[in-house]
Amino acid sequence: MNQHKHTSLTLMRTTALALLAISATVSTNSLAAAEASSPTAITIPDAMRPNLNVKTQPIEFSKQVPVTQGMVTISAASSNQASMQVSAPADGQVMGTLPQVGQAVQAGDILFEIASAQLGDAMAQWQMAKAKVTLAQQNLNRDTALFKDGLIAKKRLEATRGEAQMASAELKAASARLKAAGADSSAQNGGINLGVRAPITGVITQRMVMPGERVTTGQSLFDITATQDQWWLLAISPNKAPAAGQKAELKIAGCPESASVQLMDLAVDPTNQLITLRARPNAPCATLRPGQVSTATLWVEQAKPAASLPISALTELDDNTHVFVQRGQNYFSIPVTRVGEADGQAFVTGQFEPGDRVVSSGISQLKALSMGMGMGGE
Repeated sequence: MNQHKHTSLTLMRTTALALLAISATVSTNSLAAAEASSPTAITIPDAMRPNLNVKTQPIEFSKQVPVTQGMVTISAASSNQASMQVSAPADGQVMGTLPQVGQAVQAGDILFEIASAQLGDAMAQWQMAKAKVTLAQQNLNRDTALFKDGLIAKKRLEATRGEAQMASAELKAASARLKAAGADSSAQNGGINLGVRAPITGVITQRMVMPGERVTTGQSLFDITATQDQWWLLAISPNKAPAAGQKAELKIAGCPESASVQLMDLAVDPTNQLITLRARPNAPCATLRPGQVSTATLWVEQAKPAASLPISALTELDDNTHVFVQRGQNYFSIPVTRVGEADGQAFVTGQFEPGDRVVSSGISQLKALSMGMGMGGE
């Protein structure tokens, strides 16, 4: 019996020791895994620290990340159709200096004049009709006064009134012919030259006439594109497009404001397999004109912020992209994933900690030390 108890106690001790050994092994493995997931400070000999030429700077984080660049077309409308055509209002010869393509004009500005024989005839007829109305009114005023004094018969007054009414009708007809010849009113056309005005405020985007050219009524002469509004149109690959509800904007160098993406094509263009993003700035960029093409960067808001670092801070180590950071008095190599690039800055994600400072100079020295190669030069 005593021997049986001794055997049981020995077995229990053996089992307990085995469990302790397993527990110690698990703890050691867990600790090793934890240490593997955390970067190790680069060993820098004290004698080398005074000669370590390293510069650092704070790390900035942003949820807005540049995902691609492309050529944008500047438009005055989201559909790229906001132009108005200027046509010849009458037959005649184009006179004066013509506006150039790209020139800004205001609604109501005289663009050029047309010397029109048709307008001259219409003007002469209108002036004759106007004179007849003036004379007929004077006669009517005179005969009305004479009739009140009993000096003329009523029949004569009625005849004079009829002549005044006929003269008024002739003036209306002459005014209609004058308008048909291209004149808006008699006051703005004192001669046979007809001033053609800009119908809208905008920019001349096409000119189809030369100075001195003879034109016919209705002939297309200019295209004017409105500039009160401005849209930036960017065609990109569908895999670069923002997801539904994801905020995105376009930025153009030299423009003070970005343009938020407000519309996006649902269908892919079958000819180029691209979709078009349509962005509108709060205020038009003064240096851009409708029809102009410029380079823009698409920025898309991410769920997690990315670190914005100088591209020169990135280095390749163990076939992966790394950056060096300073934490207190120590330096660490942090593997990163690049998610965007713009204006000399790389946007990356990695295991950064609050207070980290990215190394911007002296990278080759730290790289050599991290590889156990001793001090290196920039």
